Amino acid sequence: MAFVKKHSFKIAVLALCAAMGIYLFITYGMAPKQTLPIEMAAPAFEMTDIDGQPVSLESTNGKARIVYFYFANCPDVCPPTTFLLSQVQEKLEAQGKLGTKAELISITFDPTRDTPEVIRAFAERNFAALNGWRFLRGEETSTLQLAKDFGVAVRKEDDGSYTHMNVITIVDKDGQIRKWINGSKEELTADEILAELNKII
Repeated sequence: MAFVKKHSFKIAVLALCAAMGIYLFITYGMAPKQTLPIEMAAPAFEMTDIDGQPVSLESTNGKARIVYFYFANCPDVCPPTTFLLSQVQEKLEAQGKLGTKAELISITFDPTRDTPEVIRAFAERNFAALNGWRFLRGEETSTLQLAKDFGVAVRKEDDGSYTHMNVITIVDKDGQIRKWINGSKEELTADEILAELNKII
């Protein structure tokens, strides 16, 4: 009892420190990981890649996906956005997640002009490697509708080009859209896209 009286102040300080430690651990150490809300189910699709292999939303389930609509003759946003995504691809590969936990899917609005050879050249120009990145082609009308169903506004112009929103869509392993990212945002970086993707991997 005398010991307790003699050291009561020290004991009180230690008890307070322990209580603070427990509070901080519960508040920060056990906080749930940041994630993204479910926006909507991604529309189902089935197309072929540039090697002629069938690819569908269902066949790519089990991985987080970045889905991007583009066309190779795009005069402005598609090439720099594809280059930006190539940097995300490199970072995913460095983390050991490319092709196993995440992959990229690019879908052309312009399947007539975007032949497999044209798409390969477009990918090469913009540093997009074909490992863990599927470039898909489908019938034009259904592709335009698919883009709209994904939330990407698009219109075909009289000269055969396309006016479209420059949107990067993040889809989780279960086929749910978790985020739309404005690919034309001036300060957008590969690290920012990767950080959002990692929230659902």
